[in-house]
Amino acid sequence: MVDYVAEVERIAEESLRRMSVLREELEEIKQETARRDQEFSANLATEMSQFWQEYAETEEAARAEAEEKERLEAEAREQREAIARSIAARKAHELVTPVDEDDDPEGEYYRRKSWLI
Repeated sequence: MVDYVAEVERIAEESLRRMSVLREELEEIKQETARRDQEFSANLATEMSQFWQEYAETEEAARAEAEEKERLEAEAREQREAIARSIAARKAHELVTPVDEDDDPEGEYYRRKSWLI
């Protein structure tokens, strides 16, 4: 005959033993996780400070480059505007009506020979 009480006790003891092994493993996992968390926190702090230093340098370089580009664009715009003003002034003075209508009876325009007036 089978002794059910002894079988249940054996199963209970085996379950308790396995449970204690699992608890020990869980405790080891908790300790390992805590250790890795501390390492990660320490590494994160140093890596973040390095990142912000590099980012600051990169940001500073990008800002300087943007300012230089903006300055060059403004300079080019000023040059284009000066050229446009010069062309407009030349065209305005290129064709001149004679002061005395008797000198030019047909009222035609003439080209100025020199710009140095």
